[in-house]
Amino acid sequence: MFIKKFLKFTILPAALLAMAVTSAAAEEKMFTVINHTNSVIRVWGKSNDFKFGRIKPKTIADCTCNALYNKDCFDKKGEKAKIKLALESEDGTTLYSGDTCAKLYVSPGTYIDVTLDANGPNIKCAIVDKYEIRQPIPSFDEADSNKDGKIDEQEAEAIQLKTNFKDFDTDLNNELNPKEFDGAINKFNVFRGVPF
Repeated sequence: MFIKKFLKFTILPAALLAMAVTSAAAEEKMFTVINHTNSVIRVWGKSNDFKFGRIKPKTIADCTCNALYNKDCFDKKGEKAKIKLALESEDGTTLYSGDTCAKLYVSPGTYIDVTLDANGPNIKCAIVDKYEIRQPIPSFDEADSNKDGKIDEQEAEAIQLKTNFKDFDTDLNNELNPKEFDGAINKFNVFRGVPF
C-alpha cells in the first residue's frame, strides 16, 4: 500500500515533468541571416555566451534558439533577442560590424539581409520581410548556365538582372561579358532584387 502511494506521488510528477521538458525542447525559435558578402559572417547573442556560429559567403542560414537550453536567447517579456553580426577579416581575427550590425533586437522568424558597406570594411544589416528576400547574387560562372562565356537575357532574367539589362550591355550585343556583369552587380540592390 505504501509503495503504491509512493509510486503514485513520485513517478507521475516525474513523467509530467519529462513531458514538459520534451515539449519545451521542441519549441525552437529561430531567425534567418542572408549573407550577401564575399566573406564569412559571425553571428552571436549579446545577452549571453551562446555562439550561433559562422555563416558562409552568399548563403542563407537559420540561427536556432532553444528556449530550454538558452533562456536568454529570446527575452521572455519582449520575445526579442539581442544579437551581433560581424564580417570576419581574412586573417580571422578582426571583426567589422558597422553601426547597423553591432546591436540588433530581433524577434523569432526575423529575416536579416547583410551586405557590404560601401564606405569601408564594415557590413550593413537590414531586417526585411520574407517576401523581400532574394537569393544571394551568383558569380559570373554560376550565372552563365550554358557555359558560353557570356550572360544572355534569359540567363540575366534567372538571376533577376533583366531589368535595365540594356544599361549594362555597353557594347550593345545583347549579352553581358564578365566586365559588364561586374558593372551590373555593383549597381544591384540586393535588398530588393533590382538594380538601383
